[in-house]
Order: sequence, then structure tokens, then C-alpha cells
Amino acid sequence: MNNSSVKDIRDIDRYMALKPVNDAGMEFFSPFSEPFRLSGSAFQKQLQSRLRRIPIEPVINEKVDWLADYTAGMQLQFKSSSRKVVVKAKLKFSNLMHHMPQTGHSSFDFYVGGPGKWRAVRSAQFKDHATEFTAELYNRPEHTGMREYLINFPLYNGVEELWIGLDENCQILPPTDFSGKPLLVYGTSITQGGCASRPGMAWSNILSRKLNREVFNFGFSGNGKGEAQMAEFLAQIPDPGAIILDYEPNAHYDGIRATLSDFIRILRNIHPTVPLTVMSGTTHSDMTVFGTDDDVDSNYPDSAAARKFQQQTVESLQQAGDCNIYFIDGSKLMGSDWDECLIDGCHLNDLGFYRIAENLSKQLVFN
Repeated sequence: MNNSSVKDIRDIDRYMALKPVNDAGMEFFSPFSEPFRLSGSAFQKQLQSRLRRIPIEPVINEKVDWLADYTAGMQLQFKSSSRKVVVKAKLKFSNLMHHMPQTGHSSFDFYVGGPGKWRAVRSAQFKDHATEFTAELYNRPEHTGMREYLINFPLYNGVEELWIGLDENCQILPPTDFSGKPLLVYGTSITQGGCASRPGMAWSNILSRKLNREVFNFGFSGNGKGEAQMAEFLAQIPDPGAIILDYEPNAHYDGIRATLSDFIRILRNIHPTVPLTVMSGTTHSDMTVFGTDDDVDSNYPDSAAARKFQQQTVESLQQAGDCNIYFIDGSKLMGSDWDECLIDGCHLNDLGFYRIAENLSKQLVFN
């Protein structure tokens, strides 16, 4: 076996190999052109052709500024008669993560069907570390008539250039309207989508499909610290259907104590009656001693204290007259077998994201 000619799994399984993309007979379109709908980017009008999640100025800090260029939560939707869909992309970074596949952190994935009947097709595949690539998302020669398409953007990378390739002379129409007002989600790496296998499996994107609503994902990996300027940014977004705060895992108990009340106050100054949900952190492996029937809270008192503080803050505001503020215990969202929902003991796999989205779709209150 030491002299085997086999050097790579792609040598023995053709389905593991990258296939060349034939873009002959295709016309390429900008995602900013009509009738395509670019969603999940709340400040896109002022940013123009730059894909970014918050304004360029003022800068909160250099870490958040870096993460703001990651396109988590952004989507492109349209209807078309095209039998083939190709993306040409130039990414901002050459990423390689030890616990998250490239198809999740740097790729696009593709759905077909429309609200209430979306079906995942595939994710864009390209060489490791590549920052420029052409990838096929859809190829159905037997396809007839119009279809509705959805492309989810990378969770942990920025997109500097993007072109959508469709059959020449195909028909292109706007997508189905959203069913309601957008949701704003602020939080951590888990909010951002770490470590989903592909972008469509981040819980904000699952929730978007389930509810047929635009979701603005303001998850900032390791940096959901509840800064006042971040609350000011969120407060600028007009007429949201709901606001979800999910930043405890980065702020911890001391940070939540120091920031939560002011963060809510800033939001309430502009959006006094918008349904606002405070969600505590999910369960992770450091909270338990496996093989025992131990109490999670006793093993991780910081998380327990933070959860209690968040719940008490919400209850206090309710008693003061805010009838549109709610608390969700995030440690209950993944079920009793929460350990099956983790990729590295902390961040979520697709099962974890799916369970969170399923439960939030039933528990969230929104306009």
C-alpha cells in the first residue's frame, strides 16, 4: 500500500472531485441590478455596492469593523426560467477554519421553490483557500417554466465581487414579497452562523425561510459585547418586526450586567413598542461533567447568573409597563440531548441550528 498511486480521496471517488464549470451561453448579472432582491443588508443604500452589515463610520472597534464585512444573513432572491445558475465570486479573505467547513464559512448555497416550499440544492464548491472562483449552483436541462431561487451568502467571509450567471435570453422576475417586517438579530459567533456546514443552515437563515421574512444578522464572532454604538446602529433600522438580543455568551455575566439595560433603553428610545426578545446563551460542554447527572448551572455559575439577570431585567421592564419585551431561555432550545448539537463543544452543527430555528419560530413574538 505504501507504493499506491492513490494520493487523495478524489483519486478513487469521482463524486469528491471538483468539476469544471461551463459558462458558455450564459449572461452574468450584478446582484444589485433589478429585478434581483438583495436582502439581509440593512444599510445597503448608504453602502452602495459594498456588501457590509453595519455602516463604515463610526467604527465601534477594529474587530467589529473586520467582522462587519462578513456577509452572514445576506441573501439574493429572484424568479427565472434559467435552467442553469452559476456564481462568479471574489472573496475578501482566504479563510481556513479548523472546525467549520469551507462550504459554510466562505461559500454560497442555493435553494429552489419559493416560500413554504424551499428545497436545498447544493453549495458552491471551489479549491481550498481560493478567493476567486466560478461555481455551478444549479443545472437542470429538463427544467421548464419559471422557478423561484434563493442564494445564501458566506457566513465567515466577505464578498468583494459577485456575478450571477443565467441562461442567455432567459426570463427574470422579482421574487415573492416577504410576508412581514424584518427581524433584527444581534449576538455572537453562534448568531453569525458558526459552525454551520453551509450558509442556509445558520438559524437566522432557517428562520428567514420558515417565516418568509428578511432577517438582519448582526452576529459578531467573539465580539457581541453590547456596545452602545451597536444599539444606535440597530435603532436606525426603520420599522422592524422584532428585535432579538443574543449576546450573553460573549459579554458573560459582568458584560451583560454592564450593558443590557442601556442597550434596551437605546432601542426603546426609537422603537418603543417593537417586540424585543432577550435570549440567554445555549448550553455547551464546559457546563457539564459527562457521565454524571450533574446540574449544569452549578458547574457554570457565570452562565446561570447571566441568565437570571437577563430574565430579571425583562421582568422588571414588564412590571414597569413594557408589554412588548420577552425572555427566552436559550439553554432549553436544543433539547435534553444538546450535546449532539455541537461541533466543538461550543459552536453548533446543523442539528443545533435547526432546533433553535424550530423553537424560535414558535416562541418569538413579532409584528
